[in-house]
Amino acid sequence: MRIIQKIKTFKRKLNFFDLFILFCLLAILGFFIYNRLQRQATWIDVRLSVENPDWWYRGSPPNYWYAQNLQVGDSLNDSFGNKVVEVVNIDNYDNYGPYRDIYVDLKVRVDYDKKKNQYLYEFKPLVTGSSLLFNFSQGQLRGLVVGIGEQKIDYFYKTIKAEKKKISPSLAEKIKVGAKSYDLDGNLIAEVLEVKNNINSYYEFSDLRGRNVEVYDPKFRDVEVTLRIKSFSELGLNFYINEAALKIGNAIWFQFPEFALEDMKIIELVD
Repeated sequence: MRIIQKIKTFKRKLNFFDLFILFCLLAILGFFIYNRLQRQATWIDVRLSVENPDWWYRGSPPNYWYAQNLQVGDSLNDSFGNKVVEVVNIDNYDNYGPYRDIYVDLKVRVDYDKKKNQYLYEFKPLVTGSSLLFNFSQGQLRGLVVGIGEQKIDYFYKTIKAEKKKISPSLAEKIKVGAKSYDLDGNLIAEVLEVKNNINSYYEFSDLRGRNVEVYDPKFRDVEVTLRIKSFSELGLNFYINEAALKIGNAIWFQFPEFALEDMKIIELVD
């Protein structure tokens, strides 16, 4: 009886403003409950293209030391100790100078919004092109989402011919049959199958002969290289692992342990 009496007294003390505030609080609580019921926790595959963490270098590849301590199997847990992120694969390729091309495949625990048909990570939409930041114990991982879901990349090997004119003899001498390039896990990404090393030649107009004549410059070399390279297919095109499209006339570059072949021009797609 005392409890009932106190409830009646409390009700009599409530005015319109109090009821309005109570209604708003209940409405907000109901909205959050309804919104939460529209979401379902699930795991998805995410492929991340690692960004340079320095804001003044945004858009350039990350340095060699970035993500070097990250390993397959590393994970992140939430405040309750539940795993929310796990590293399942790392593709780490030599780029140029101190830079690398790094791609990280992750399994991420996300919320699926059934109403919007959208994945959410930390309450933000997870879509291709969005930026993600993970703070692993080994270091920070930042990158752009380039793939969502089961979009496994099937790699294969292509044989191409490429040429580079007017290079130094010291570089030309280093390009040998059998030279190989590997990723950080020891997987083959490029191998030299054949080399043609000739004196640099070009055409210029001769006043004496009145026509273009071939001229040789022994200070430089012209090199034609046949290579077997790791590739993948996307949108009906074949690409090298550094995303250079395999088309005749396109520029392509390779990083070997002892030398670099930069701005090579593709002259033939062998197979």
